[in-house]
Amino acid sequence: MGPGAKINRPKTELAKNLFKRRRVLSLEKRRKKRIVGAVIDRDIITKHHLKKRSSSSRANITLSGKKRRKLIKQLAHMEREKIAEEAETQKKLPAPATNKPKRTRRRRRAKKQTEMMDVE
Repeated sequence: MGPGAKINRPKTELAKNLFKRRRVLSLEKRRKKRIVGAVIDRDIITKHHLKKRSSSSRANITLSGKKRRKLIKQLAHMEREKIAEEAETQKKLPAPATNKPKRTRRRRRAKKQTEMMDVE
């Protein structure tokens, strides 16, 4: 801080206008970037297409027939693998056996009494 600087001084008109300008510009940017139109094939759309959609809000992001078929096949394969893994885990887990409940009481062993004889 320079000499004679005031602490907590009120904002000047210029500073107020700059804050307002920044706020208004960011609001306009958000409005321009807003995505327009519906997404076709929402279930099989890729993140790359969505990225393109965010960079250009009016971009045509319909999938070609080839790409669409490939993605559907890929999803089907992933689903099959998931089902196979679940089946394997089911096989690996042992079936819950009906164990007898363990007794909580323990039997105390009877102490053998040993008699000492005087050896003379």
